[in-house]
Amino acid sequence: MNHEFTEQYYLLTKERLLAQQELINELGAPVIPIVDAIAVLPLIGEIDTFRAKGILITTPGKCISRNVSHLFIDLSGVTLLDTMVAHQIYQLTSTLNLLGIQSTISGIRPEVAQTSIQLGLDFSHVSTHSTLKQALSKQGIGIKLYERK
Repeated sequence: MNHEFTEQYYLLTKERLLAQQELINELGAPVIPIVDAIAVLPLIGEIDTFRAKGILITTPGKCISRNVSHLFIDLSGVTLLDTMVAHQIYQLTSTLNLLGIQSTISGIRPEVAQTSIQLGLDFSHVSTHSTLKQALSKQGIGIKLYERK
């Protein structure tokens, strides 16, 4: 009886853990529609190789399922990008380009830009801007911030 209980408890715990991991992965790279076929991928926190690979794998599918034609990838909340992650972001923009989805990158920090250049990554097919607000306004999408009274 103890053996059966332990086995069932293990299976239940494993199932919950997998569900929580899927939720974490979904929240780690959300494709958020803002208007028509335009969406934002806000990336926040540290992006390690595992997370970068997950972003590369899931983002194109999310864009296709949401009929996104232009994705704004905002890196302003990313504290550190290593060479592997910069390469994964490059692969993501290239993949989206092949799918007919235009990419715009915003919020690139100077050290990330230098890493990309040192790697020889060519982001010439991607529009870049210092802030997400600047990138959106360049596309004619205004952001209004409402103040509390």
